[in-house]
Amino acid sequence: MSQPDASPIGSVLPSRRHLLLGAGVGLLLAACGTDDSDVVPAAQSSAGAGDFPVTIAHAFGDLTIEKKPERVVIVGFKEADAFLAVGLVPVAVREWFGEKPNAVWPWATEYLKGAKPEVLPRAELDYEQIAALRPDLIVGLSAGLTQDVYDLLVKIAPVLAQPGGPGDYDVTWQQMTLAAGKVAGQPAQALVDDLERRIRQTATDHPEFKGATTVNASSVDGSIYLYSPTVTSSQVLLDLGLTMSDEVTKLTDNADTYYVISKERLDLLDVDVAFWSEAATDPGPVALLENDLYSRLDVRKERRELFLGSELWNGALQFSSVLSLGLVLDELVPQIVLALDGDPSTLPELGAEQP
Repeated sequence: MSQPDASPIGSVLPSRRHLLLGAGVGLLLAACGTDDSDVVPAAQSSAGAGDFPVTIAHAFGDLTIEKKPERVVIVGFKEADAFLAVGLVPVAVREWFGEKPNAVWPWATEYLKGAKPEVLPRAELDYEQIAALRPDLIVGLSAGLTQDVYDLLVKIAPVLAQPGGPGDYDVTWQQMTLAAGKVAGQPAQALVDDLERRIRQTATDHPEFKGATTVNASSVDGSIYLYSPTVTSSQVLLDLGLTMSDEVTKLTDNADTYYVISKERLDLLDVDVAFWSEAATDPGPVALLENDLYSRLDVRKERRELFLGSELWNGALQFSSVLSLGLVLDELVPQIVLALDGDPSTLPELGAEQP
């Protein structure tokens, strides 16, 4: 099982503890239960616009949707962007980090078209709140739903869970986009194809990226986290041509998609370009930059670090959605160029605040 591929920004590290069951929820769910006949085994459809019914496979079986849902509640941390991209505005969106209005970031706000989705709490799912929204579909593609949580949610409304196993957070931006398209009755393959084409072209335009080593890291409360190459944000970096060492891959694979390194293993951070989720002025990076062992690394001496911060750059990369990745390509790629140009004087703008 794995966690959402977010960095632990501040104290935010979404995990299985965020899906605690509320007291007394069983009585509520029994009162507003739905018929399990809505979910029937069937082959996954390749439906186009308006083609219903459509069946989508997920971790707990197959979900058949008879018609376009009108009241979609998002309990996953990331997939709201995908639904907005295909024109289906949810009635509720779950908070992840950033505390943006309606839990929707700037790159996606225009897709709301004036709507104001209710914000679901990041930590614990409030089943009474969800039931009161009268959803006709609950979506948890990036929620890491367990069997117990799924069983409770499906008593409120049909549930589209993650494509992997119980508790699995591994879902790609492509999977989220295509699933949203099926739910909305809107073909989404073109959205995926166009963005994948742009990513490939960016990699082609920057041959210096190919094979350059990287880490996707976070420094919080005295701990340093390295994220696996399998998480979505790391996959985007790899798609651009960057690479992660076999050792980092092995360590993170054995440690639930991220690995907390000891101070004796700061050498793992000595790569061609390092991505840090926090701003250089945040407490974790400040302590890191004051560490004598880290200051001796070439990645530090040559200023090949990108301290993203908790606003647009970090948010866009961590969400890695069909809507946010355009911002990554527009604004983050030029910073990678500066980090890799071999000239410490051309400090990436994202690291400009560092001492």
